[in-house]
Amino acid sequence: MRIPLIWRRTADATEQVWKDRVDYWRQRAEAAERQLGTEVAARRTATRQFADLHDEHQRLTRDNATLIAQSARFDGSKARRAADRIARLQRAVARARSERTTEARRADHLQQRLDDAVGLHHGGRISDSRTWQPGYRKPKEDAS
Repeated sequence: MRIPLIWRRTADATEQVWKDRVDYWRQRAEAAERQLGTEVAARRTATRQFADLHDEHQRLTRDNATLIAQSARFDGSKARRAADRIARLQRAVARARSERTTEARRADHLQQRLDDAVGLHHGGRISDSRTWQPGYRKPKEDAS
C-alpha cells in the first residue's frame, strides 16, 4: 500500500477553498440570526400593539353598551320640556326678526330724510357742508 503524496500547494489551495466556504456559510448564518432577531422584535411589537388595541376595543364596547342602556330609558317629561323650549325659542326668533325688519325700515326712512336734508338727493355729492357741519374744512384736492 502506498502513501499518497500530497503536494503542499494543492493542500493549501484545498484548505483555502474550505476556509472560504466556512466563511461564506458563517456570514449567511450570522445574517440569518440578525434577520431572525429583527423578525422576533417586530412580532413582539405587533403583539403588544394588538393587545393594546384589543384592550381599547373592549373598553369602548363596554362604554357603548353602558350608553345604549342609558339611552334606552326614554324620559317623556324631558322630551316635552325640550319641545316646549324649542317652540318658545322659535317664536322669540320670529319676533326678533320681525322687530329687526321694522327697525331697518324705520332707519332707512330716517336715513332718506337725512339725505334729503343735507342735499344728497338721488346719489348726489355734498359740495360744501360748512352750513350744517361746524368746523368743517373742505379737503384740498390732490393734483394727481
